[in-house]
Amino acid sequence: MSTAPHDPRHVHLDDPHAIAPPDEFDPAHAELSGALRKSFRVLKVVMFVLVVLYFLSGWFSVKSDEKGVVLRFGQIVGAGTADAEKLPGWHWSLPFPIDSWQTVYVSEREFPVEFMLQLTPEEEATGNIQQKFQNLSPERDDYLVTGDVNILHAKLVIKYKVDNVVDYVTNVLPRASHKAGPTSPAYMHFPEYELLRCLARDAVIDTAARYGALDIRGNRQEDFLRAVAAALNRRLKHLATAGASLGLSVDAGSGVIATKSKTGSLEAIMPPRQTQEVFDQVFAAQTNKLVSITKAKSEAESLLVNTAGPGYSTLADAIQSEFELTLKLSAAQSGGSSGETPAMETELAMLREKTESLLKTSSGEIRSIIKNAEIDRDYVVNEAVGDFNRYSSILPEYLNNKEIFISRLLDELRSRALTMPGVVKVYIPRDTVQHRLQIPRSTSLPKSEEQKKRERDSKKFGRSRREQQSMSPGIQ
Repeated sequence: MSTAPHDPRHVHLDDPHAIAPPDEFDPAHAELSGALRKSFRVLKVVMFVLVVLYFLSGWFSVKSDEKGVVLRFGQIVGAGTADAEKLPGWHWSLPFPIDSWQTVYVSEREFPVEFMLQLTPEEEATGNIQQKFQNLSPERDDYLVTGDVNILHAKLVIKYKVDNVVDYVTNVLPRASHKAGPTSPAYMHFPEYELLRCLARDAVIDTAARYGALDIRGNRQEDFLRAVAAALNRRLKHLATAGASLGLSVDAGSGVIATKSKTGSLEAIMPPRQTQEVFDQVFAAQTNKLVSITKAKSEAESLLVNTAGPGYSTLADAIQSEFELTLKLSAAQSGGSSGETPAMETELAMLREKTESLLKTSSGEIRSIIKNAEIDRDYVVNEAVGDFNRYSSILPEYLNNKEIFISRLLDELRSRALTMPGVVKVYIPRDTVQHRLQIPRSTSLPKSEEQKKRERDSKKFGRSRREQQSMSPGIQ
């Protein structure tokens, strides 16, 4: 009977010749087992920490001057909804490579748009431009052609900001860092600058062709700059309508400014150096014209306010309306349009009543003029009433005996004339053929109240006398 070879890996407990297993309380074996168990525990903790950190890597912060978006496999999450833009604060996204996030600087940015002639650093610093060339050259100099076929140089600054982060990230990125200046070489090679520079130059050129040179450089410069901002916004909206929105906008009021150079020696908008003197003369004449017009308007305003008070415009409109309706009514009456006349007369009466009401409530000199006119009217009316009453009282006496009445009036007139101290009496015989009077020159002394009263009474008496003579033409 053959015996199988002994395999040390198989130990039978009932085999007396078997090799006994190592002592499980062997120190080396126990130390190795403990080290392995500790290593596995540490590995588990490290793996757990790595998994936690992996998921925490999706947290990101958006600063106060920024907005952000989350991209999942390159596509913006929530595009077209309000949740797409992440406001300042902390936000979470799935870890890379599933999600990524992008923040965008949304505060105001700016970049220059220049249409300047070629200048040396010294000329730009001092403002003393030397006439090195006789003519402008498109290869060397840049300029604008205005609506009145003049030429201007301009250095403008465009201020803009991101108002739609989704469109900006989709159509404009990659872009320069907001920390890079607009004149840095890095900024000028990004799509953002190239797109805006082309759009802004096109807007400036198009707007300049609608304004005169003196308007752009003079009193309508603010209107021109606002028109440039509006033209640039129209081009941005046109891109948005075409499905290629840049997510950018320019403020309509202050988005385009014209500032002098840093040294203040060069104007932002100026004519060519060859015509600088002529432009300055014309601009000075235009300025003087505007000053004169403004002064005239101010004086007219002051005169109108002093004449009719602050509400002079309402009164002037009422008077003008009444005058125009009066002309229409006169034309209608002359033309025989009797059908329209009653309605016009009613409307005219209402307008006159309105005008009278405004005149009574107005202030200024017109109020004193109306008051004096009312006093004169009352005086004339009262005087006429008094004359009529006197005429009515003496008329029966005159009709009763004309000769006696006229003789008595003549006697009264002679008696009053002879007793007046201011009247010089000269007695001339009836048979005198010629008599010369020596009349002294007037001393122009101020008249007393008594003399003025006597003169008024004398005028009244003379007027009454003439009326009586006109009523009795047969009396000599």
